[in-house]
Amino acid sequence: MSDTHRRPRLSDIAAAAGVSVATVSRVLSDHPAILSETKERVRAVAQAQGYPLPDADAVPRTARSRRPRRTGSVCAVMPVALPAGSRLANAFEMNLLGGVGAAMRDQGLDFAVSAVAPHDDASLLRFMDRHPYDGVIFFGQSQFHDGLNTLAQGNRPFVVWGVETPGQRYCSVGSDNFACGFRATQHLIALGRERVAFVGQAAPITTAQTRHSQLSERLAGFRAALAEAGGSPGITMMRPANSGLAAGENGVRTLLAKGTGFDAIVASSDLVAVGAIRVLRDHGMRVPEDVAVVGYDDSDLAQLIQPRLTTMRQDPILSGNLLVTKLLRAMAGYEVKSERLPIDLVVRESCGAVASRPVQIAKTAITP
Repeated sequence: MSDTHRRPRLSDIAAAAGVSVATVSRVLSDHPAILSETKERVRAVAQAQGYPLPDADAVPRTARSRRPRRTGSVCAVMPVALPAGSRLANAFEMNLLGGVGAAMRDQGLDFAVSAVAPHDDASLLRFMDRHPYDGVIFFGQSQFHDGLNTLAQGNRPFVVWGVETPGQRYCSVGSDNFACGFRATQHLIALGRERVAFVGQAAPITTAQTRHSQLSERLAGFRAALAEAGGSPGITMMRPANSGLAAGENGVRTLLAKGTGFDAIVASSDLVAVGAIRVLRDHGMRVPEDVAVVGYDDSDLAQLIQPRLTTMRQDPILSGNLLVTKLLRAMAGYEVKSERLPIDLVVRESCGAVASRPVQIAKTAITP
């Protein structure tokens, strides 16, 4: 048979449609991870080239034969709630994504990371309507908490990395952020620090959304620890910035420019803490002698910076495993409940203490 009469190959369709061969294969099996616009374009090219398209009845059988019987398709979604120009995800979220990937690999399953990021209730509902994944993991919820409550009444299984709040109807997994803020502040007070500042990266979200953010819980824990100690009300410096590093730098610069006296900082992340330490050094202030600093996440930065950073440790592998386990159970028809994970205070040199070991804090020890 001459080349002019041969049956077109998947590679021919891929080249004409401007996609990969794998994408063509998924389109022809009606895989739900492929956007409808891409499916239409690829099918039109295939039809124009004379490639026999499967009929409507054959597609589900082909698709099912290639998917794991237990689950179907899973997607991880990273919503956008940061100032313009921000990164897709911070260091902890990338590590958490790795934890999800490790858990899925252990199950022998694949998953996708969505290029679409819902940012409010309306865009969330559009996303769920247009992308028929069998299960979804959301990294964060503050900007569409009400929409998630609405979705929880449907039959689309999903789980959320985030806080658990009163009236919540969906399953979330997250660290005990109130306890984190409380314990970090309590540790600094126990070391004799009297003017403690909370420095963080603010996001442009509404008051209603703030109630459902991890940051607001850490800040509440910070204030509760100061109130319990009967000392000063503390200092709060939240700065909008396109990175935690810039937020830490801008926050400390503002405090120093205002002449605000402080001898300790509770930072909302390790990156914020590093930015704060850089500006303190630029102004001739020593860490921890003049200002003690505690971060959050126990990222690689915590041990690379000098002095090494005291921080609150989250476990992204355990977190990812719990998210996947709960989602797979929900997809199998079981009821799943929210869970808060214990945290560790990892004491290093940046706070002035000598210890270098994690101190676990029970998740039930402190409640907001």
